[in-house]
Amino acid sequence: MAEYVVFKFRKVDKYLLQSLVNSEIYFALPERLNDPFDCRVEIKRSLENAIARAESGVRTRLEQLRGMQPFFAQVQSDLEKIGVCSFSLELKNSLMWAHYADNHRGVCLTYSLPESFFYERADQILGVDQVFYGDRPLSDWFLEASHSINSFSDFGQSLIKKALTVKAQAWHYEREVRLLRRAEGVEEISHSYLKQVCFGLKTPELDVSLVRRLIDRLGYGTTVCKVIRTSEGDFAIDAEEI
Repeated sequence: MAEYVVFKFRKVDKYLLQSLVNSEIYFALPERLNDPFDCRVEIKRSLENAIARAESGVRTRLEQLRGMQPFFAQVQSDLEKIGVCSFSLELKNSLMWAHYADNHRGVCLTYSLPESFFYERADQILGVDQVFYGDRPLSDWFLEASHSINSFSDFGQSLIKKALTVKAQAWHYEREVRLLRRAEGVEEISHSYLKQVCFGLKTPELDVSLVRRLIDRLGYGTTVCKVIRTSEGDFAIDAEEI
C-alpha cells in the first residue's frame, strides 16, 4: 500500500504541543495563509488569459465556459470554505527551517500517511496533491483541461483542487504538498503516522527536552533527530538521530 511521506515545519509553541497531545493536524481557511495571493487566484481572469493564448479548437471550448458566470461564482465561493493543510517534500531545506521552524529553533515533523487515511475520510478529505508553481499555472491548466471536460460537476471539483494547489514561481523552494478538506478544522490522525521529530540547529535544550518527554509519555514511538551541519557543502545540513 502506498504511503505519502511529508514534512511539517513548526515552531515550538502551544499549538505544536496541542497537536501532539491530540494527535491532530489542522486545516486552515485560505484567508489565513501567509501569502495573500495563495488560494485567491481570480478564476475568470485566468480563463481569459487561457482564451487569449489558445489555438482555435481549444479557444472555442474555453469560450463556452466564459458565459457560465453562476458556475464560476459558485466555485470562487467554495474556494473560501476549503481547509488547507500544507507540508513539504523535503526535510533538509534551510529556507523552510528558517521561514517556518522559527529560524531553526523549532521542529520538523515527519508524517507517513497511508492510502487508507484518504479512503476512510473520503467524505471530508478531498485529496492530496503537490503544489504547481509558475507565472500562469491556472491558465495553463485551463488549456490542458479543456480536452477532458466531460461533466461540469467533475470539472468544478477539479478546478477547486487546482486553484488551491497553484502558487507563484517564487515559492517553488517550498516543494509543497497539500491536503484539502471540505472545511476548516482539525483532523485526528493515528499516532503511528508520526514517524520522526527533528529539532533545528538552534532549538533550545529545554524545548528539546519538553517535546521528547511529551512524545514518550504519549506513546508515539517515533525516532528523534537533530539538524547538523555537514562538510558536503558550505551550507549543507543533515539530520542525525539523538
